[in-house]
Amino acid sequence: MPNNRERITRALDALTTGLFPFVERKMKAVYKDSWHEASRGRFREGRGQVNVQGNAIRWDMHTLLTVMWDHWNRVFCHCLGPAERSLISELREFRNRWAHQEEFHFDDAYRILDSVHRLLVAVSAREAEAIARDKHDLLRRHFSREARLAYQNAQFTRRKWLDFAVYLVCCLSLVFVILQFFGTHASFLAAFFIAIFMLLIQQRVSSPSPMYFCPRECDGCGKIIYGDACPYCEFARDHNPLQQSVLAPSLPRRQVRV
Repeated sequence: MPNNRERITRALDALTTGLFPFVERKMKAVYKDSWHEASRGRFREGRGQVNVQGNAIRWDMHTLLTVMWDHWNRVFCHCLGPAERSLISELREFRNRWAHQEEFHFDDAYRILDSVHRLLVAVSAREAEAIARDKHDLLRRHFSREARLAYQNAQFTRRKWLDFAVYLVCCLSLVFVILQFFGTHASFLAAFFIAIFMLLIQQRVSSPSPMYFCPRECDGCGKIIYGDACPYCEFARDHNPLQQSVLAPSLPRRQVRV
């Protein structure tokens, strides 16, 4: 089962593949043969480099989103709307977080997949179908886990109140027997048993739900864990942030002839 980071990486790769034909087509329609020069015009240093022959641009997702953002008013606002412009801004931010090896939980992972899917649908890219499947699979796994935990907690609550009823019946029965055989002279003993059972009932009713976690794959790193929190993710975040950033995989770059 892919973890959140693998899903996000796959979505960003699909976005790069799906956006390039659209960006190239729209830029050529406006700038004609000089579209690659217009594309490189606002690149930061190190972006939009060309090969030895000087006729290729190295495209990645960051480059594509930068071109769409910088040339929005002249090129892309005629075929996309304000919602797609917001998606571009949002995905640029998420891409930066991804490049800095930040941890992504379910909410962010689903938001990224949904934004990528919406943008791919807006440009009529065929990669949108695969992202939709990933998005639905992520949602299904998340709510399956939530439903399982809710069921187990409900079972625990029912057992807890059943124990409460058993304790109460035992307490009342014992006090009744004491008073029947020893009369009011044993009221102190009856009060003692009542206090003991009240303490047991209070502890049982107020006890927290146990952790119902069988061995499973961590949503963050994909390793097998046995609890709610993943020790591998916590250790990596607390001890090796710089090394993770240095060793971060980069998006595949695509050589495009212009």
